[in-house]
Amino acid sequence: MNRIYSYQRNYTHDLRGFTTNMYMRNTLNVKRRNTILWPIPTMYAIADGNRIHLMESYNKLTFVDVGRYESKQQVMVTTVRHNVKTLPTLMEFVAPNLYGMLIYNDHLLSPFHRKNRRYYKYGIVINNESEATLFFKPRFTDNTQLVSGKAKVDMSTGRIISVEMNGEYDMLRFHSQMEMGDVGRGSLLPKHNKTDAVFKFLGNHIVATFETFSDCPVTLPDSIDNSHDRALMEQLRPYPLTAEQQKIVDDYDRAHPTTPEDTTQADTVVKKRWSLGKFLQHGIGDNLVTSIRAYSENYSFKLSPILNPQYLSYSSRRGLAYKIKLGASYYFNRYRYFEFDPVLGYNFKLKKFYFTTPLRFNYNPKRNGYVEVVYGNGNRISNSSVLEEIIHEHNDTLQFDDNTQLDAFDDNYLQITNNIMAYDWLDIETGLTIHQRKAAAPEEMARYHKPTEYRTFAPLLKLKITPWRTGPLFTINYERGIKGINKSNIGYERWEWDASIKYKFHLMRKLNIRLGGGFYPNKEDNYFVDYANFHDNNLPDGWDDDWTGNFQLLNSQWYNESRYYARVHASYESPLLFATWLPLVGHYIETERLYFSALSIEHTRPYFELGYGLTNRVFSIGLFASFLNTKFQSAECKFTFELFHRW
Repeated sequence: MNRIYSYQRNYTHDLRGFTTNMYMRNTLNVKRRNTILWPIPTMYAIADGNRIHLMESYNKLTFVDVGRYESKQQVMVTTVRHNVKTLPTLMEFVAPNLYGMLIYNDHLLSPFHRKNRRYYKYGIVINNESEATLFFKPRFTDNTQLVSGKAKVDMSTGRIISVEMNGEYDMLRFHSQMEMGDVGRGSLLPKHNKTDAVFKFLGNHIVATFETFSDCPVTLPDSIDNSHDRALMEQLRPYPLTAEQQKIVDDYDRAHPTTPEDTTQADTVVKKRWSLGKFLQHGIGDNLVTSIRAYSENYSFKLSPILNPQYLSYSSRRGLAYKIKLGASYYFNRYRYFEFDPVLGYNFKLKKFYFTTPLRFNYNPKRNGYVEVVYGNGNRISNSSVLEEIIHEHNDTLQFDDNTQLDAFDDNYLQITNNIMAYDWLDIETGLTIHQRKAAAPEEMARYHKPTEYRTFAPLLKLKITPWRTGPLFTINYERGIKGINKSNIGYERWEWDASIKYKFHLMRKLNIRLGGGFYPNKEDNYFVDYANFHDNNLPDGWDDDWTGNFQLLNSQWYNESRYYARVHASYESPLLFATWLPLVGHYIETERLYFSALSIEHTRPYFELGYGLTNRVFSIGLFASFLNTKFQSAECKFTFELFHRW
């Protein structure tokens, strides 16, 4: 076992710069299907029509490390309509990292890594003087992060000669058979890899056979890119198709004739069969459940799927929210280019549409130099000073219960900034922030003789400091509101600081820590307390982005009630923590998290939140409880979809 653990270090160099030609072959057999197959990304193309398909591709792989590579698809032929790549998760099986901690990307703990031995049981059978068979299986729990199987090993070096393993990866149950390379860097990769995978989901049943052959002798020129030339593929194919696979191709050719006469006839048939159902079929497949992409040498465009469960979130306090993302770029050259990445969303509980539209011009990527313009509408904000004045002036006539929106304002903002890396450890960002805040109940504000609109104009300065390459990120924010410019009627001064770090441990464990604070040293009447790092978020991000650095149960008014705040957030993540050891359900738990958050603001006792979350192939869920000092306040559940996240 020690020889296996140390083989990569002792007998091979890293794979940086290693290039290989790889032929891939994938057979799909749709055993059962229903309408649920339509909205699954990339699966709409096989949701009707032929049940058996064949895909072939010839690729050039350039490695940075095992499991990290760039793949250039040079030739691809398929019987799937529109040349759609179905079951893209199978691409993870191309380059398994058997000697690493994780076999595939961010999943599956390898039994051949020293740090993972606590999770596996091993058995060894000596075959002869030079070869042994190693058997492995999960030690305590049959979790989706673990595999079972056997491997033939060279006893003198610890090199894995061949391996068979069974496991689950992203909705697929698989059985892989790999014959590894013989010497050097090639011995870290399979020269032949055959994976049989089964996909079952709500009545759908698909069987796939995925094969790869590396070290193919023919190297194509880089000018050949994503060709669909059938004749060229026949020249490149290292092994002939089986009789069953050849029949798939022959049946496809008969259904799709290529002679001019037959093509005309086939087109006529298609036109006769075209209907509203066909139109919706292609519309759904091409625009709703898959990303819309376009690119050329100078530009790129991507729109997230309109029906994307990953962008649907729910919490008992904020309700249901949904968003979509768009990404576009235009390149003048590699040093000068535009990026446009708007995010649009809707909160159903608040019945409010949110958007942010950042446009960035990168003029010096080497020094992180860019100019950015962001226009958007923020979360609804309160103005406690205005409300206090109304209560003081109209205490006898004010019916407060009927006027709960008096302190609420809708916030539209424009921010223009310039960023430059002055030193390797210091970024300096300067710019302007303009806010236009309109009363949510303008008639009521006018009734009490108060302005229905407040404007601010503020220069800003932000320092981003990374004193160590792998250390924490520190930020310092300063903003000063100036009256009289652009109809600004509010003066203020704001300071904030923030520090965050992510520690990555072995076995996929992570510790995230974030702490910060802020204050308003210059307070004037009718000002808005509006912090950059401490605010409510009605369109939250996913599991890792948002759940760690924000409060989940804090009343939205608390964000705008204090001249100062101090906060701390921490989360700990592990793939095998508590729930994974439970019978039945523990098999499907992929990652668990523990959360802790604390807050101190003006005129209240310390506030705390505790939480526990878990994720599996279908969803992420978190349970949170809040405490004011030590007294329990409330609890809630937060939910986001993870279904087909990698598809």
